[in-house]
Amino acid sequence: MEIRNLLAEISREFFRKYKVTRYRMKKVSEMSDEDVIHFCHWYCEENRLTEEWWEYRRKRESEFIYCDYFEEYIDEGLCADIQMIANDFIKNTSPCETIDKARAKEVCKNCEYYL
Repeated sequence: MEIRNLLAEISREFFRKYKVTRYRMKKVSEMSDEDVIHFCHWYCEENRLTEEWWEYRRKRESEFIYCDYFEEYIDEGLCADIQMIANDFIKNTSPCETIDKARAKEVCKNCEYYL
């Protein structure tokens, strides 16, 4: 997941947490990723929820890891799976995902989350 998508997802969750379904005459569910990020920022500023926003964002972002192999944010489970596939501990059962084991192994060795 790219950082912009992750931030948009977190923004939508933050709106749900505060039971905001519409903001500035737009439905949150119909907002683009860019709009929801901007509107969440404005909502937090207007309602003095900036500290709550940053606390919530830090908590949610800590659940994801930036993967240099995929060049996007992934969860810990996928990180462990990639390492196990690269080291031939498990087989890749996903038909749509081909993994270059040599490249993944090299990238994972230099990662702080290497098992």
